[in-house]
Amino acid sequence: MVPRGWISSVRFVTRNAANLETSRTLRSVAGAGAAMSTIVLVLALVLAGGVGGAAAEETTTATDADAARQLAERFGPVIMVKEQQDACDADGEPFRPMAVDVLFDNPEIALRQVSRDDPVVMRAPTAADVFGLGEGFYLDFPGDSLRPGCIYERDFLKYTEGEPATVYAHVVQQPDEPDAVYLQYWFYWYYNDWNNTHESDWEGITLRFEASSIREALQSEPVEVGYAQHEGGERAAWDDGKLSREGDRPVVYSSARSHASYFGSAFYLGRSASEGFGCDDTTGPSVRLDPEVVLLPSRVDDPTDPLAWLAYEGRWGERQSGAFNGPTGPAAKERWLEPAPWFDDLRGSSVVIPAGNSAAASVISTFCGAVEVGSGALVSFTTSPVQVLIAVALLVLLIRFLVGRTDWQRVPVEPIVRRRRAGQLVRAAANEYRRTPLVFLLIGTIYLPALLMTGVLSALVQLIPAVSSIAALAGNASGTSVVLAVFVGSFPNVAAFVAVNGIVAEYLRRPDRGPTVALDAVRTAWARRRQLLGAFVRSFGIVFVLLASVVG
Repeated sequence: MVPRGWISSVRFVTRNAANLETSRTLRSVAGAGAAMSTIVLVLALVLAGGVGGAAAEETTTATDADAARQLAERFGPVIMVKEQQDACDADGEPFRPMAVDVLFDNPEIALRQVSRDDPVVMRAPTAADVFGLGEGFYLDFPGDSLRPGCIYERDFLKYTEGEPATVYAHVVQQPDEPDAVYLQYWFYWYYNDWNNTHESDWEGITLRFEASSIREALQSEPVEVGYAQHEGGERAAWDDGKLSREGDRPVVYSSARSHASYFGSAFYLGRSASEGFGCDDTTGPSVRLDPEVVLLPSRVDDPTDPLAWLAYEGRWGERQSGAFNGPTGPAAKERWLEPAPWFDDLRGSSVVIPAGNSAAASVISTFCGAVEVGSGALVSFTTSPVQVLIAVALLVLLIRFLVGRTDWQRVPVEPIVRRRRAGQLVRAAANEYRRTPLVFLLIGTIYLPALLMTGVLSALVQLIPAVSSIAALAGNASGTSVVLAVFVGSFPNVAAFVAVNGIVAEYLRRPDRGPTVALDAVRTAWARRRQLLGAFVRSFGIVFVLLASVVG
């Protein structure tokens, strides 16, 4: 504003100019008035420039916000989830990405503080109530996250009835990455019902643009996209064939109940924390979701803002130990403002378990089942450690009982055909392996060509018209798969087993031990190949009948 003293001087000159007596005085006053007018004009221009600068800044900000909103809506993902046939069906996906608004002002949701017995701070907390709270607080949902039953599915359906699927978008430029714009999509899931069960689950994808501004990114296409998978993830170029798109919208295949994001419909194997330890299933039939997109700012400073929950750094779910703990929200994660390191560490691919009735699929399924059993044991130990310790103690006592029931006295390996106790067999075998371990390893390499023979036989069997017709007729029937796998796999393995036993038996008959003696044993076994072939035929017949029957 113009100084009050200068305004008074101007008014004084105007009011008293007619009463001045001399032109000199008039000229002096006029000069003074002109000077003051110039000063006032300059100040007015300065003030106008300040106001105009602020207006320009507001216009720029508004333009960036509009560009971010358009960017988020243009590339909003399409999400495919595994169809659930029946309520509480463990094979399908009962949950959908949802808006977190239904959690707030909900009398069934409690806000707890971490302390002795984790007391309830309040029920039905609002977004304003959790604003600015740290990790000492957590939201607690109805139910026990380690014994979920069907309560989380029922509550999810109750809370989200009539509500659309929703994802959150966030556009960020990392300060030390001026030529990159990252568009993040965050998916909130009400419950994670996988090997590590826990309330709430934040997953999502990130698109990377080579652009220096949001408006520039809006005029281009992403160069890469990264899909979050548990603690890590997978990346792909925008034009990569494995990335499915509907126009500009990437298609995300969400794994059933674990909610990891994948590029296709398949069965995936996780071998580490970054991949997830276990198996992820994105196979169909699938349900296509077209979620609404809500744009999030980088930060919220006003607790009355509807998005005040963004400033909540506590846990979104029941407090448990380790991987069973409720997760933190998007803004509490490092990649919220610095996505480049996370994006750069993403893998180029995931391990896909081959489809069809193959021996590999059977083995991997066994692995997946073992992981689930281990996860269940960990849950049991977390919820009832005393019972688990008692079970372990009983197992140790049983092992000690069995060990004490046998005889561990040292006995000679000759003659080979002789009655021995289990402990004597184990001790004699350990002594022989300890003396010449390399020899036994070399003899065991006979199984390598047997492995190659299995692959060749598998391919040849599929070429037989009758077999291919039966397989096509049976489709995915597990019985057909078992019979074919037994026939193809047992043939070379039993052959290798008979050969190895013949060589080892001849090797152990010799008084000396060593590679030279082992070679002589191989020659002797080859000379007796007819007898070994007869033993193989009998053994194969027995194995095939047992494994292909009810006994097997």
